[in-house]
Amino acid sequence: MSLFQSANPKEEHHSGILGAFSVDNIKWEPGDDAGASLVAFRYPYEDFPNGSYLQVDQSQIAVFTNNLTAGDSMNQDGSGASQVSVFIGPCKIKLDTGDSRFAPFRNVTHALTGGSSAFHSVVYFISSTYMNELRWGTQSPIIVEDPVEGVNVHVRAYGLFGAHLDQEDAGQAVVDARKFLMKVVGTRSQYSRQELTDFLRAKILERIPDLLGKAIIDKKIGILEMSSHYSEFSDQMKESLVKYFQDFGMTLDNFSFLSIQPLEEDLAAINEMKIQKKRQELEAEANAKQMDIESEAIARKRQREGYSYHEERGMDVMQSAASNEGSASSAFLGAGMGLGMGVGVGGAVGAGFSNLARETVGNLESPAASQAAGNTVVCPECSHVNPAGAKFCLECGAKLETKIKCPSCGYMNPLGAKFCQECGTKLGGKLKCPKCGHELEPGAKFCNECGAKLTEEKKDE
Repeated sequence: MSLFQSANPKEEHHSGILGAFSVDNIKWEPGDDAGASLVAFRYPYEDFPNGSYLQVDQSQIAVFTNNLTAGDSMNQDGSGASQVSVFIGPCKIKLDTGDSRFAPFRNVTHALTGGSSAFHSVVYFISSTYMNELRWGTQSPIIVEDPVEGVNVHVRAYGLFGAHLDQEDAGQAVVDARKFLMKVVGTRSQYSRQELTDFLRAKILERIPDLLGKAIIDKKIGILEMSSHYSEFSDQMKESLVKYFQDFGMTLDNFSFLSIQPLEEDLAAINEMKIQKKRQELEAEANAKQMDIESEAIARKRQREGYSYHEERGMDVMQSAASNEGSASSAFLGAGMGLGMGVGVGGAVGAGFSNLARETVGNLESPAASQAAGNTVVCPECSHVNPAGAKFCLECGAKLETKIKCPSCGYMNPLGAKFCQECGTKLGGKLKCPKCGHELEPGAKFCNECGAKLTEEKKDE
């Protein structure tokens, strides 16, 4: 090992006697496309001699770290107590590294620490140029709920974004540069633009499915209506992603959707649903119009024939009751329907049916209720108990008497009378022989007790 030459492999070597007194000139000037594509570059040499110069070009930020105190862009006088110093270009800084500028002294000091510097120092350069028109896109379909159709849909989305490392605000740039090195670059010596793009794209795809799904549901926008809301969605996504990018020191310049499209099979299913729904709406509308036409035609028919809807319903009820053989009023209603059909046409039909309904149905009581009130008429043919006011037997259809004939004198008494108003004979009892007083059966011509011949008048009884 030469006394005038450094043996530390991490140091930049200077030849000759003058090299023993030389300092390093630290700068990053990419000489080819590969170098220009880098966003972070670690200077290849370390452990710089005291008094070395750090040159930072425009659109560059330099981060200097060492074990000795160093200046910082946040300090007005260039001094500070931080071991990590950030310098925003364009600028030229003379570094205080702690290592002696004179190579022999530096070698002796390093020999005491095993050949390495006790004041280890490193410089990182970061490009702050704007990266625009970066593309992002979903690799797998995103499942979102269509709030209009109420179904889950698989969609693909892609668009553009742009980002950079801020250097306009010196205070913010210092913080962002440290975040970027710690959370993104790490200890890598080179970090390319493509690697950063992939990193940012992955961070976007971490948030897009959740943010996009919430935006669709909150705004109730259907998948088929997406194209008219790209700008609105883009602004909302950017607002949510700005803070997310700041967590790793990047500024999000722009974000936009170029396409949000469902898969072809989902789109076909949605279109089929809409077609089916539209078909059902058209069928329902056509049925409603047909019903309106039919109702208007029926209404005109009633108007021409001179009856109303309520009167027609009354006719239907009477016809239904008359056709029911088990109904107590079927005989009357059947007879009434026949009579009503002969009343006439036009207004006479409606009036006849209305009166007939009141006479036959409205005034009839149930046989049990009429019998309990003692107001009944017994059929002479079948002995069926009919309600008061009935003109024909509800059981056999025989004509009923409206008055009670006295068995003794033949006087016609009012319905419900218990004694004859003419001779005082008790009504409702059996016929008695005028000679011996024996009770006779109805229709007897001779007394079965004494053989006396009944009178012609009583014979009819």
